[in-house]
Amino acid sequence: MKFVARHGTGFLALGLGFLVFWFVFLHADRVGYTRDEGYYFAAAERYAGWFKELGSDPGQALSAPSIEKYYQTNKEHPVLVKNLMALSYLCFSPQRVSYQAGQAAPELGSFARAMRLPAHLFTALGAALLFLLGSSLASRRVGLFASLAFLLAPRHFYHAQLACFDMPVTVLWLATVMAYRRSRHSLGWAVATGLIWGLAIAVKHNAFFLPPLLVLHWLWAEGKSFSLSRQGFRMPRIPLAFPAMALLGPLVFYLHWPLLWHQPIEHLQWYFGFHLYHVNYYWEYFGTLLTDAPFPWLYPFAVTALTLPAPTLLLGLGALLAMAGGRLRGYFCALPATSPTGVLGLDVFDRRLLILNALVPVLIIALPAVPIFGGMKHWLQAMPFFCLLAGLCLERWLRALPQGSRPRLALPLRFAAVALLALLPSLLGLIRVGPYGSSFYNSLAGGVAGAADLGMQRQYWSDNVTGVFPWLNQNLPRGSRVYLHEVNGESAHAYRRDGWLRADLRTVWNPDHADVSVIQYHREFVDAEYRVWNKLGHKQTMYGFYLEEVPMVLVYSNQERD
Repeated sequence: MKFVARHGTGFLALGLGFLVFWFVFLHADRVGYTRDEGYYFAAAERYAGWFKELGSDPGQALSAPSIEKYYQTNKEHPVLVKNLMALSYLCFSPQRVSYQAGQAAPELGSFARAMRLPAHLFTALGAALLFLLGSSLASRRVGLFASLAFLLAPRHFYHAQLACFDMPVTVLWLATVMAYRRSRHSLGWAVATGLIWGLAIAVKHNAFFLPPLLVLHWLWAEGKSFSLSRQGFRMPRIPLAFPAMALLGPLVFYLHWPLLWHQPIEHLQWYFGFHLYHVNYYWEYFGTLLTDAPFPWLYPFAVTALTLPAPTLLLGLGALLAMAGGRLRGYFCALPATSPTGVLGLDVFDRRLLILNALVPVLIIALPAVPIFGGMKHWLQAMPFFCLLAGLCLERWLRALPQGSRPRLALPLRFAAVALLALLPSLLGLIRVGPYGSSFYNSLAGGVAGAADLGMQRQYWSDNVTGVFPWLNQNLPRGSRVYLHEVNGESAHAYRRDGWLRADLRTVWNPDHADVSVIQYHREFVDAEYRVWNKLGHKQTMYGFYLEEVPMVLVYSNQERD
């Protein structure tokens, strides 16, 4: 019993992670394959061939020609997640499946289930870690609220299901920060910080911004310890985590990527050059199609304000305002007079650590010269910390209220009731948009319809096309030629292999050559729909997928009218 009491928080974190894994795993079969997932599926299958060769002929597999042969595919990204996908594919992927017209469809997503498994495990780990961090800073209820607020935000939940890098790098960013926080008094945690950060940069380049953030935190949190006297300049002890990150991080990055083993300089130059000069994706923003820099610096803040569920957004903003000092602090998050700690119950070290991690990832994207190449997934690393701040603010608001005759009982009950109300918009949002999470907008935007009226991007990554697949499978003649706008060849192949799309339907890459054109609404690609209209001489659709009465995907017959 003493062991259970001592390690109760850890057991709860383990249970939470287990439940989150199954929740995400069972829901992911409803989510279509994104454009990037198609590339990563193909890369993981390619890497699986290298692992097979490694098992049968290690000498040949470790040679430069063999590594180049397999790992040239999708070399613009590190390979930790894709390697895990490859191993999961080898262990769990079923035989190819497809179905013909008139036959019952097999279970959807059987191939992608194996490919997406590593991302689901990362999501479960992230939920557990955020719970542990909230528990250590305040209480288990704060940790649980933060974890649920982060996961249930519809756009976050959408990214949690994908075989992509955004959720894994967010989880490893969080893990690195937690290890850094513990490393103040532990050499072991300093070493862990370096190793975990190495894994983070082995997932995605976003993690390269983490060391400057932590150095900034050290300078800010220890500012009063710097002094200049007759004896010279004095500075506080440099955290052991910094040299550990400098030494171990690059080592982990090098070891994880076979492509670096033979020609590291050449490949690293190509890798960093690719991301330094990354192409900009067009993006609709309040009726303006953003095409070239400079971009509005408010862009990531506005998108966050319109896509994060309103209660979480307001609570997180309340926490940040409480930290602004002065009257705002006392007004937005008043503390009991007997509180021995600072604002939100945090000391200076933790408070500034949360502030920087909640803001810096967003500020990076806010720089006008930074290209826009997606939605809020590019500052997803800020959201666990923002949700944690929201939970801390909720806790302090409730503590500031009169507690009644049974304060020890009243506070947990009040917190549970208010937390459920605060999470309700997230749950309703998940129900409202279902598997089409990239189209979610909150009540401040007026939902999907309000965001369309505002001129915001309606969808991203092409997976909403699954909304018309049942109709295509049921109604198209055998052998029909289908133009799937915005769906790449790799994803189209995966759709047929996994039973989403009939195997006899032929994919073509030009609407002029198609019997049926499936057009996804993207303002930057309206020319594709115009071409269909011009060919047909009318704008009449055969079928469409609408979300809250907003057109997302439209199906046109390319047979000209008589």
